[in-house]
Amino acid sequence: MPMDTTKIRTKIGDNEFEADGPVDIVTAQFQAFLESISTVQSNSTSNGAAAQTIVQSNQSDTVGNVHIPIEKILHVSGRIVSLTALPQSAEDAALLIMLGHKDLRDNIAVTGQEIGDGLAQSGRPVPRVDRVLDNAIGEALVLKSGIKRSTRYRLTNQGLTKALNIAKGLVESLP
Repeated sequence: MPMDTTKIRTKIGDNEFEADGPVDIVTAQFQAFLESISTVQSNSTSNGAAAQTIVQSNQSDTVGNVHIPIEKILHVSGRIVSLTALPQSAEDAALLIMLGHKDLRDNIAVTGQEIGDGLAQSGRPVPRVDRVLDNAIGEALVLKSGIKRSTRYRLTNQGLTKALNIAKGLVESLP
């Protein structure tokens, strides 16, 4: 039984939106995007400088205005991003590795091989990355595109928020 999927890519002013996945999830994310743009535009009419600051802080860090030093828990070696502090689950570790690829390598579409290599180097090897990320994909934390060896994974906004919260907790637990 095939699942209905959709892909949306749009640009409204300086704001861009791209999503690929189940219709209901993509529709919900697009509605949230439209609401956030309308909020920013209404704020910009009252005071332009504050609206620009809000947009910049939301793009850089969704947990708050405090910078999370993810360099303390992530290590980059070539194309492999590994963890120096492990979270409780392999799924959380995979989300953190994807966050590291996004922030430290400027790579938003991460291959399953890169995630698997990062997990193995972190001390948490898994036989198949797709099975580790199945729950995250179902919860709309991760978007999956491609087939077989060309499969790539990307954090959604909710996934980015969860990964940043996990990272914040790990950084705070370090001595």
